[in-house]
Amino acid sequence: MVTVREQLPDQLNELSEEATVEHADEAQQALATWLDRVRGILDGAELKQLEEVAQLVLQKELATTVNSRTNTFATGIGMADILAHLHVDEDTLAAAVLYRSVREDLTTLEEIQQQCGEQVYNLVKGTLAMGKLSELIEKNKRLEDHFNNNQREHLTGIYKMLISVTEDVRVVLIKLAERTFALRELAHSSKERQERVAREILTIYSPLAHRLGIAQLKWELEDLAFRYLAPERYKEIASLLNEKRLEREQYIQFVVDKLKNELAGHDIEAEISGRVKHIYSIYRKMKSKNLSFDQLYDIRALRVLVKSVAECYHALGIVHQIWRHIPHQFDDYITNPKANGYRSLHTAVIAENKSLEIQIRTKEMHEEAELGVCSHFNYKEGSKTTDYSFNHRLHSLRAVLEHYQERTETSAHPNEDETEDFEQIQDFEGFEKIYVFSRDGDIKELPRGSTVLDFAYHVHTEVGNKCYASRVNQRYVPLTYTLKTGEQVEILTKKDREPNRDWLVNSLGYIKTARARDKLRHWFRQQDRSKNLEVGRELLNKELSRLAIHPKSIDLSDYCNHFNVKTGDDILVSLVSGEISLHALINQVNRHMHLDQDEPELVLKPTLNPRASHTLSAHGILIDGLDNVELHIAQCCQPVHGESIAGYITLNRGVSIHKVACPDYMRMIKLEPDRAVEADWEMQPTRGQSVQIVVEAYDRRGLLKDLTQVIFSDQINIRQVNTISEADGIANMKLLIEVKGLAQLSRLLARLEQQPGIISARRLVQGN
Repeated sequence: MVTVREQLPDQLNELSEEATVEHADEAQQALATWLDRVRGILDGAELKQLEEVAQLVLQKELATTVNSRTNTFATGIGMADILAHLHVDEDTLAAAVLYRSVREDLTTLEEIQQQCGEQVYNLVKGTLAMGKLSELIEKNKRLEDHFNNNQREHLTGIYKMLISVTEDVRVVLIKLAERTFALRELAHSSKERQERVAREILTIYSPLAHRLGIAQLKWELEDLAFRYLAPERYKEIASLLNEKRLEREQYIQFVVDKLKNELAGHDIEAEISGRVKHIYSIYRKMKSKNLSFDQLYDIRALRVLVKSVAECYHALGIVHQIWRHIPHQFDDYITNPKANGYRSLHTAVIAENKSLEIQIRTKEMHEEAELGVCSHFNYKEGSKTTDYSFNHRLHSLRAVLEHYQERTETSAHPNEDETEDFEQIQDFEGFEKIYVFSRDGDIKELPRGSTVLDFAYHVHTEVGNKCYASRVNQRYVPLTYTLKTGEQVEILTKKDREPNRDWLVNSLGYIKTARARDKLRHWFRQQDRSKNLEVGRELLNKELSRLAIHPKSIDLSDYCNHFNVKTGDDILVSLVSGEISLHALINQVNRHMHLDQDEPELVLKPTLNPRASHTLSAHGILIDGLDNVELHIAQCCQPVHGESIAGYITLNRGVSIHKVACPDYMRMIKLEPDRAVEADWEMQPTRGQSVQIVVEAYDRRGLLKDLTQVIFSDQINIRQVNTISEADGIANMKLLIEVKGLAQLSRLLARLEQQPGIISARRLVQGN
């Protein structure tokens, strides 16, 4: 027998736990009645999609025999009913009906995507993500202390964590509806669950409804939660209200008639109604102000709705004319709206010897006050999409939460001690945060893209410095692991552990936040200066050796002004701390040698045949006093464009070009100084310079292919390749390439060393 396990809300409650498939007709009729009621609420909207979705969920519920903790159909209809009174769009209603069915695995997301479209699919998916986080929060025992002690920092973190998973405010509305329905159905649950759910709702979801300006939900959530958390106090205040109900109704009717007649006498057409302050806000005000029930000014209140803003102020003047105003009890939220968009005039008067609060607003302001952001969903025009011109602010809800200050007064429309300095933010693209749990259950807020090492430095500098491993959700992960919202992170430390300098290398991905990077750099700055000097010199010499540049050929003091340091040693120390990158220093060396790597690259001419005539123009070399002579690049030193060069007249091969500091050249001119000639490079190379490089790597399939692709991507020509694979699995490759100078060679060697399995990549000259 197929059964529906729980009662359905409202008109659908005719199905009992023993209901069978034979009662499906009754459910269909009840559903049709409910749909008609919703169409009436939404000004006759067709709601074909909502009807199809409701039919689908009903059939899924009737067809299942698996016990579920809730009736998915009843819950979906209940949530949609709540949202219908908020005048949301049809996609939101459909997603609300489907949510519980998907959560209980009766319906799949793929089915929704195929049958309902992307909008409904994304809404259900977003609500599921928020629901998953809610479960994580609920299961975290440490958070009970935060709720009990009202620890504002941690509660705000929970609040932001929930919001961070969605970009669409409608997801938040669906979650609020789900929590509201859950609270309504909480009467049959255990006292422990009643208190836990009520505390969660009162702490997180009712403030959320308040920030969205949805007074309807805020009042209901607060009163129901208060009923479960403090039942005796709730009954006491409720009884005080009930005892004076008849007297209050008579009084309200009297002041309504009097005010309506006065406004009509001034040709102001107004709708006037009375209301009673909701129970939880009464309790909060009595507690915070240490007042008795009779001392509250706004237990009795009138709401006056007029046609225009001008009539609002006119009506205010009439109110103060007929009744005496209570000092310091006036707020103009029309001129100075609240952060959530609420606008109205609030005043308190003594009317017939009793305090009376009067709220004056236009009908448009009233709709926005009651429905909040929901009032801006354009249902009446028949559009299934929302007003995105206004929703730019709504979809930026996460940023609103970041800048919105928690209020101490939580009444529906508080009118005292309320200063909300909130600046409207136009660009929210930079608000990218994630929220993770620490090992102890505390919530930490980090920039999106943060790694576990960023988290370690966020917790404490020493935790980051001594970190050697990490676990996420009880699983070991590398220090480069990128965190996601809702994950629990545990950092493992050792006393003798020190930070690794590789952590500062951007390409390795250890650190993504400026905060962690600054802390790490500070640690390195505090280390022994002599040690840093040694390490910095080693880093520089390694790079120079790779480029076959002798360390004594450069003077670091030449670069002090550029890097704003006092001595060359300061440059070496800055290399270690990461304040000066090695790449930036080598670039300056290149520029100092009259080769600016930022100059536009020349179009390479076709490579010359090495057996062709060795002309001056072929190599872009100028020789003092000689023209049209044969020349060649000396193989002993293989100078590259930008390096200091000189010529030597040979017996039968013309002029050989050497580095000025080449040992062979110095030996030859010492013996025969007359053969030495001055030589220099042209301002721009007309062709690539032949350079031999050697690459040592672990032998593997596809190694040569990967390296050649890297070389070709820099538009570098390969003249010759010689590869030898040793028995120990090490491959030695010698490549003759053409580069346009030292800067290009430096970039290439750096890129080669970053490839998997590469041990070293360096320039090869004779003798090394």
